[in-house]
Amino acid sequence: MQILRLLLIDDNPDDRALVVRALQREFPALQVEQIGEEAHLARALDAGPWDLVITDYQLHWSDGLQVLHRVRARQPTCPVVMFTATGSEEIAVAAMKAGLNDYVLKSSKHIARLPTAVRLALEQARRLAAVREAEDRYRSLFDGVPVGLFRATLEGAVLDANPALVAMLGYPDQETLIQDGMAAWFAEPGEFERVLARMCGDSPLRAFQVRLRRRDGATLWGEIHARRGPDGAGTLPYLEGSLQDVTRRKQAEARLSHLAHHDGLTDLPNRVLFMDRLEQALGRARLHGRRVALLYLDLDRFKVINDTLTHEAGDRLLRAIARRLEQSARAGDTVARLGGDEFAILLEDLDSQEGIAALAEPLLRTFDAPVPADGSELFVTVSMGISVYPEDGTDALTLLRNADTAMYRAKARGRNHYLFYTADMNAKAFERLSFETSLRRALEREEFVLHYQPQIELASGRVTGVEALLRWRHPEMGLVLPARFVPLLEETGLIVPVGEWVVRTACRARQGWRCNGDGVDLPVAVNLSLRQFIDPGLEARLYEILAETGMTGGGLQLEITETVMQEPERAGRVLETLHEMGILLAVDDFGVGYSSLNHLKRFPIDTLKIDRSFIHGVPTDLQDGAIVTAVVALARSMRLQVVAEGVETEAQLEFLRELSCDCVQGFLTGAPMTESELLALLQAPATTKGSGAT
Repeated sequence: MQILRLLLIDDNPDDRALVVRALQREFPALQVEQIGEEAHLARALDAGPWDLVITDYQLHWSDGLQVLHRVRARQPTCPVVMFTATGSEEIAVAAMKAGLNDYVLKSSKHIARLPTAVRLALEQARRLAAVREAEDRYRSLFDGVPVGLFRATLEGAVLDANPALVAMLGYPDQETLIQDGMAAWFAEPGEFERVLARMCGDSPLRAFQVRLRRRDGATLWGEIHARRGPDGAGTLPYLEGSLQDVTRRKQAEARLSHLAHHDGLTDLPNRVLFMDRLEQALGRARLHGRRVALLYLDLDRFKVINDTLTHEAGDRLLRAIARRLEQSARAGDTVARLGGDEFAILLEDLDSQEGIAALAEPLLRTFDAPVPADGSELFVTVSMGISVYPEDGTDALTLLRNADTAMYRAKARGRNHYLFYTADMNAKAFERLSFETSLRRALEREEFVLHYQPQIELASGRVTGVEALLRWRHPEMGLVLPARFVPLLEETGLIVPVGEWVVRTACRARQGWRCNGDGVDLPVAVNLSLRQFIDPGLEARLYEILAETGMTGGGLQLEITETVMQEPERAGRVLETLHEMGILLAVDDFGVGYSSLNHLKRFPIDTLKIDRSFIHGVPTDLQDGAIVTAVVALARSMRLQVVAEGVETEAQLEFLRELSCDCVQGFLTGAPMTESELLALLQAPATTKGSGAT
């Protein structure tokens, strides 16, 4: 039920009560604010809006006309009914002219008409409000819409135009626009005649875009909607229509088209536009019997640059590379960014492969000069693959795929050079794909095995540790060494589940032998890659494996490389957690990476393993000898165990013994072996090589 909010103004309380009783029967949901004194009137008017005001004409402080004016000033659309005992025709007329809705006399004869008068006043107010709302909407639309309206003869003489059209076309007034006529609106020669013919056609509505000229000479894009309009006799003597400025829309469409076909970072053509231009170039080449070359370029080691600096610096580098490629290419060649750090160049109108090589070589040489980056200079190289139409493919996708294949072959051969595509490259690419597919299934097919290489203590000749080494027993290729498949595990992310299998299998195996022949506990060492180290689930998985296998503290040693120290804060947190779990920690391949001595001091490291590349040169290579001597001295001063890897000759062993190196590992003291072979070794006495006997 709708509530009627009534403001009742009368200085006679009995009359107010009479009004309330008369209305309550007709309006049950009635809320009344009664005003008997002038002091309360202003507050009541401010407390609106009111649905209805009823006022007496004769008040001891004023009269009804003054009250009416005050109501209209505060609430112009509120209906007002006057209820008074002292009325006259003159008063009624004056009140109605001032906006009064109705006038009812105070008498028992007329009081019954008050509810009807109220209803009529409310209905009149609702109709008036609707009319005013419609007028306001129309006026707002007409005044605010940026659309020009016009009427013109079939010959193009302007009959009428609205202010929006006058302003749009830059005229000082309507009269000048009418004098010039429609022909002056169009920027292109002959456009007026073409547009006029279309507007005068049989179709009832025409909509088309044209290039317009303002009176000051500036141009804009306009969209015309026009039709032939009838006169009162039903003939079709004139044109009527609208003209809208769509310049911004056209500019936005142009921007969107540019964004859809250009790379957002470098503003080079993107893959979509490049492939379109390649298709067009192939069409021209077929027609004229010419060659087309596609150069596929990839920045070498861009990920390292991007990770070492910031992604913003990497973006600036890509923009600099794009500009350098544009400047190096011929006029008319298309340089595109296909995504990431991959670019492509389309070369047309070529005669021979030698001519293509003559263009490719200078492109590579442009990167001999360093690229400025954040106040420093970066030396960047690229690998390039080249495919040629029609020798390497007759369609765009084939040429792109073959150039991509050639680029990866160039990268695999050492980077910073280019290769032309050859047919055998696809065969090798297929071979790699097949190899990767087999690798992905190797874990579920239980094709991985572990071999174990002993670590020999030089002082006693006893085995004091064992390193678990992953092997792949391929059903066709036989035993595959890790150098061939571990990089692919890293690249595909399979190193995480495979690495978990290695740790679990090594821990189970170690629980079978635990000690050497003298009853000394032997830790099993497992390599931990950077990909595994940064995996957020590492600690939880290791805790689960230790609990599952019953491994006690000191039974597992994880070998990390110096690369994990590039983020010392995170590395420190992870290493501390592993140390608290009782896991031993070794730095593998020490000396070939980057590690701060301060990091070694801060981290809970137990062992340093000297990389085999340094052991290989001793004792004849003085530099290698100096490095090994320094590492052993460093480990001793920091109370770390030191293990020399890759020991293969007696001379190397003797050199390390003289340095008092703790342990050695290599083919001389023990090649990688199966678990059963390791058990047999552990039960044998110490070797003469390890004990120092001659």
